Amino acid sequence: MKKVCCIGQSVYDMTYPIYDDVIENRKYRVTEKFECMGGPATNAAYLNAKWGNETYLISRLGNDLYGQKIMSGLNDIGVNTKYIKICNQDTSVSAVVSNLSNGKRTIFNCPANREEINFEYPADIDVILVDGHELKASLDMLELFPQAKSLIDAGTYKPELKELASKVDYLICSEDFARQYTNLEFHIYDANSINQVFEKLKELNDKQIVVTMGEKGLLYEDGDIIKHMPAFKCKPVDTTGAGDIFHGAFAHCLAKDYTLEESLKISSMTSAISVETMGGQVSIPSFTEVIERIKNIGE
Repeated sequence: MKKVCCIGQSVYDMTYPIYDDVIENRKYRVTEKFECMGGPATNAAYLNAKWGNETYLISRLGNDLYGQKIMSGLNDIGVNTKYIKICNQDTSVSAVVSNLSNGKRTIFNCPANREEINFEYPADIDVILVDGHELKASLDMLELFPQAKSLIDAGTYKPELKELASKVDYLICSEDFARQYTNLEFHIYDANSINQVFEKLKELNDKQIVVTMGEKGLLYEDGDIIKHMPAFKCKPVDTTGAGDIFHGAFAHCLAKDYTLEESLKISSMTSAISVETMGGQVSIPSFTEVIERIKNIGE
């Protein structure tokens, strides 16, 4: 069994569904809320354990109720939590407002204290996923296991992520990240603008680049050709965690030696299914459900 290690943020999400855009200076009555763990690396670790990989998470939690709930959920699904640091601070929490009319979400995150801490590391890792949080630990793991396949969940560009993004095998970034790093606008039907963005991204990472664009699908390199993979059709309820889940599924596919196209298709379908359910981590489907949905589309 391949070993997958996810490194980065742990968050406790509280999601509040509404049926309209949030307008300042108004009061909104919410009749229900949804709570679960979150954070890119944490959601990815949960998915990999759920899908049967030997999975490790390197992250930090506070010694509080939210941290205890996250730890309990990770242990229940089978994530190895030995390398999570319990700190004398509050666990990162997010309030998520989900617009049920279109599935879009707005996140208010109160992060944990980011002071540097020293992590211990597992051995014999085959796949490494980093989300840009816990930068030192991420760089340490890439140096310790140069033979491991590695990817970054790159949602927002920050200058301090430049070294990390350059070292991974797969730079899988959001449309926002691509625009922020390149300072270029692009459109899926404008080949010239896409080529310019990818050429600029290659200055950051000259290995494999994927740009995810939500309901517009994704762009990826296949040899010297940049291809567009449309998004799978779905009925969005809540997009919270969709990107985390995409990257977690991609890490699983790396562990199973799928081709790039197979990996992107599985990851895209997993993400599409997840947005049909409220919440992030709780919306992660089974691997069987993902494969069945893909097969049904092909029939």
